[in-house]
Amino acid sequence: MNQSTLSSRQQTTIAAEIVRKLGLSAGQKFNQFIDAQHRIVLEPVGDVATAFGALKTKRPFKSVEAETEGMEAAVAKEVALNQQAP
Repeated sequence: MNQSTLSSRQQTTIAAEIVRKLGLSAGQKFNQFIDAQHRIVLEPVGDVATAFGALKTKRPFKSVEAETEGMEAAVAKEVALNQQAP
């Protein structure tokens, strides 16, 4: 079992063996939560950019930024419509 220490800056390390097995890299994001046994769980979050190209579409791909802006605009429009509904 690997151990790590929590630093004064609230940081810790992940063992190299775990990093290699999970294919983690610098900048990786994690969801953090406490499970039913009071254990700290770090759940790797997939990068949205890796999902592009997984599904085929008839419209051309622009950029991650443009796609994100379009998605945010669509969500904002839907939220506004839902707030107006009686």
